[in-house]
Amino acid sequence: MMADTRKHIEFLDSLNLRYILFSGNKVLHSNKYRFKNVKNIDDLSSFLNKNDFTKIKKSILDKSEININDVDIKNSYYDISIKKLFNSDIIIMMFYNNTSFHREKILKDCIFKISEASHYVDDLDELYVKIHNILSEVINTQNFYIAIADWENNLIKFPYFVDIHDEQPKTKLMGNGLTEYVIKTGQSILVNPEQSDFLIKSNSIDIQGTECVDWLGIPLKIGESNKTTFGAIVVQSYDDKIRFSENDKKILLFVSDQIAMAIKRKMDNIEIKRQAFYDHLTGLANKILFNDRLEQTIFNCDRTNTQAAVLFIDLDNFKFINDSMGHTAGDELLKLVSKRLQRCLRKTDTISRWGGDEFTVILPEIKNVRHVINLCSRILNKELKNVIIENQELRITASIGISLYPDDGSDIEELIKNADTAMYKSKELGKNQYQLYRQEMNQNILEKISYENRLFNAIENKEFILLFQPQIDLNTNRIIGFESLIRWISPEMGLLSPYKFIPIAEETNLILPLGKWILEQTCIQNKKWHDMGYEISSAVNISAKQFLQDDMIENIKSAISKSQLNPKYLDLELTETIIMDDVDRAVEILEEVKSLGINISIDDFGTGYSSLSYLKKFPINTLKIDQSFISSIDSKKPSSSSIANLVIDLGHKLGMNVIAEGVETQEQVDFLKKYTCDKIQGYIISEPVNEVEFTLLLEKNTNL
Repeated sequence: MMADTRKHIEFLDSLNLRYILFSGNKVLHSNKYRFKNVKNIDDLSSFLNKNDFTKIKKSILDKSEININDVDIKNSYYDISIKKLFNSDIIIMMFYNNTSFHREKILKDCIFKISEASHYVDDLDELYVKIHNILSEVINTQNFYIAIADWENNLIKFPYFVDIHDEQPKTKLMGNGLTEYVIKTGQSILVNPEQSDFLIKSNSIDIQGTECVDWLGIPLKIGESNKTTFGAIVVQSYDDKIRFSENDKKILLFVSDQIAMAIKRKMDNIEIKRQAFYDHLTGLANKILFNDRLEQTIFNCDRTNTQAAVLFIDLDNFKFINDSMGHTAGDELLKLVSKRLQRCLRKTDTISRWGGDEFTVILPEIKNVRHVINLCSRILNKELKNVIIENQELRITASIGISLYPDDGSDIEELIKNADTAMYKSKELGKNQYQLYRQEMNQNILEKISYENRLFNAIENKEFILLFQPQIDLNTNRIIGFESLIRWISPEMGLLSPYKFIPIAEETNLILPLGKWILEQTCIQNKKWHDMGYEISSAVNISAKQFLQDDMIENIKSAISKSQLNPKYLDLELTETIIMDDVDRAVEILEEVKSLGINISIDDFGTGYSSLSYLKKFPINTLKIDQSFISSIDSKKPSSSSIANLVIDLGHKLGMNVIAEGVETQEQVDFLKKYTCDKIQGYIISEPVNEVEFTLLLEKNTNL
């Protein structure tokens, strides 16, 4: 070796450089601590990748200068510079170690990529995959998982889990495992085989899953000063050749805050979206999302020339369950029904909670209406059966309306409106059924709206009259009272019976002023007959809405005060359904009514669901046998009269009077006398008549 070359080597060594000197293809010298085994250019290929080696070899042989950054040499990173040595033919290849800078850059890139992913990835599961892939650039993540804590329910979930041995764990209660330790304490932990053995023997922590070589867990925290732990990221190794170090822990700690922010941001966004587009109780789509899906369905139907259906489902007896069993039970019922409905739908179908006890369903790509009908039959006959809430089996029924696109509507509003119309038709026809929309249904709705408007004006214009149907005592055959029955004399429609307008009045709350007027006018009219010497009782029907009004007692007192009628001659008639809706409140109200000296009757008895034990609680004077039981009386078929006989016997045993309504034949009268019914009312005595005609009846006091 030339003397000048030795001097150059001494100088270079004093600079503590990593270098190799080349003369042509051969190595003249390499500093001893790294490249001493390199004898020629081709030996470089043992620690350089193919691309870098090709560039470097060409530069050395061509004696051209070159700089290459971030060259990976046995997991360390170097910037390589190739130059001529002091203008000689000798080439120097210098290595500058930038491993720490390179790793810092990779970590910063890692943080940037995670932050970027949190903004453009919509799905949380996809974000977990991105995080896994990004971390694999800085640490071995062959076995990697993410755990999330549900502190409210003391649960731990494993939404992302990749492992060569163990399957993804199910959501479970917080236990005493390593993952729980990290989450509960908020501390990172690196467990090697020795520590693992110690933890197992000391029962400090339960080791779960396949035993590993190294286990590294890092908490996921959010917040500024007092950070809250909401999860953990974990890597583990089953291979003695793949070990984790404190440096690996520092790497994961460095990126953990960004991972925590990314996951929490995505979880919060999902929660905001859930609140905006999903029902908080059932988890079903809400109106906003439903309308969006229906708009898309209409677009697809037009594009593919297919048909779709919209179902409008309403639970028939939800209010009774909600009021009698409480809102908690009502909520449980809604959640159970939601799950039952979901399980009979396709993945492409959409179901929403429309509001209260109403659900709507979109069925896209319907090939045959029969499929829709079969689904409705399944809902009514299978999915709503065997419903148990709070250890009590409930009878749940529903009314379903069906509209079809494009036959029954061209837009969202029209399809939903028509399905709703068909649903109400199901209710009108007796509930617990489905109805396909028909054009004439809208005509019925328009008539209903017209009735509402006219009904409101009728109250203002005093277009109502009272008719009176007499009641007689079967022992004396004399008139002892009457029931007031309202009629509407409409200038446009003529004389209308109650069934034409009372249901509408109840729906619109017009029954309240109407009911108050009936009560006052009945008391006033009866007082007139009392002043004429006829001391008869007067019966008035009370609607459910009237009964539940806070001012009902005051309205009764006002009617008695205005008319000066003795309260004992006033009889309030209520159905079983009204008093059974809220038993405790009903008892309280009826006791107050009773204290005024007023009589109480149960109307249409036998058609409701009251039991003997409940019946005893109410201060009732009279049971009124429903006319359906009276009309079935047939002397040739004794069994047809059994219910009427039982009601009479029951009423008398409870110390009540019994009156039969709807009596139309002498055969019925004879039967009722035989079984000692107290009073009767019906067309065999008289149809409902006006004030003048009823006065004539009183004067004649007609005997049967």
